[in-house]
Amino acid sequence: MKSERLLFRTRGGPTQGWGNVFRLASFASACRDAGHEDITFLAEGPSEVVTYLEQRGFQVTALADGIDLELERGILRAYGSAHVSFVEMLEITPERQELLRRHCERLVIFDDLCDNIYDADLVVCGQSLPSHANQVLSSPETRFLTGPEYFLCRPEFLPFADRTRSFPEHVRKVLITLGGGAYDVGYLKAALALRAFEPALEATFVLGYGKTDLEARLHEILPEAVVLEGVDDLEQKLWDCDVAITSAGYTKFEAALTQTPFLMMSAQWHQIPLAEGFAARAGVNNLGYMAYVEPCEIIRGLREFASAEARRIRTYRARSVVDGRGFERVQEAVFGRTPVPSS
Repeated sequence: MKSERLLFRTRGGPTQGWGNVFRLASFASACRDAGHEDITFLAEGPSEVVTYLEQRGFQVTALADGIDLELERGILRAYGSAHVSFVEMLEITPERQELLRRHCERLVIFDDLCDNIYDADLVVCGQSLPSHANQVLSSPETRFLTGPEYFLCRPEFLPFADRTRSFPEHVRKVLITLGGGAYDVGYLKAALALRAFEPALEATFVLGYGKTDLEARLHEILPEAVVLEGVDDLEQKLWDCDVAITSAGYTKFEAALTQTPFLMMSAQWHQIPLAEGFAARAGVNNLGYMAYVEPCEIIRGLREFASAEARRIRTYRARSVVDGRGFERVQEAVFGRTPVPSS
């Protein structure tokens, strides 16, 4: 594959979550492994976002959170032009797309929701959505690749996909991972549910990066819980638990790939249709939006996993929906090694 100059634009942090940053960094690493050496990130958000990307060996230009188009225009003018620009962020407006298009030959957008109007070469959505109606408002030249087969699975999860998982007779270990945004409500309700659950379970909470008072608040409810600020081995922690409570973004796919029985909780409004679509397709227990979930509903969901057979059936069905090969399919579509059929 010929080396091309690649630009990655993302935004993450407490208000946006970390999924955009994690996935785009992993995809950039896959591009680097394939021989693309000139890779630059434009990263919007707190300093932790820039640090995370730099620690993975990328050249990063830090953007102020909420940067306006004129300031970004100047930064892009100094950067020059890329062969391909990849974008994953919640507010990829038509105006920002137009700005980026001026500085690249091809524009690729990763978007969970497909709820924008697009003027890109390629839009990739790894979710099961009820519709993608904004296609009719987008440029006729924009190609859409949609569905879990395009989920950008981080490669460290793949070794777990085909292992033989055992399902113990009783649930003992629960992992709660809703993402790195301001999802305190969801985490605290899970803690309240686990405090009331009998028999007592070993709880591990995986939060995002950056200091908050959430750890102390969780320990007030569950003094024995393990609370981690951010981890680099989520795949192992999913494998090691008996049941997980995940967000309804992309973490649900990671749980499915590691063959982990899990409950979904929507941590942001936009995850509500994502949860509904995946629940219908994979039979996963959908708790709903975190602000409206009661601890008793979490307890009820956990009790549905009481038997090993119930966990086995739910796990196999979810695993059948996701194969983790999205990186390969997207690289083929972008760099033209082999054709990918339109969805």
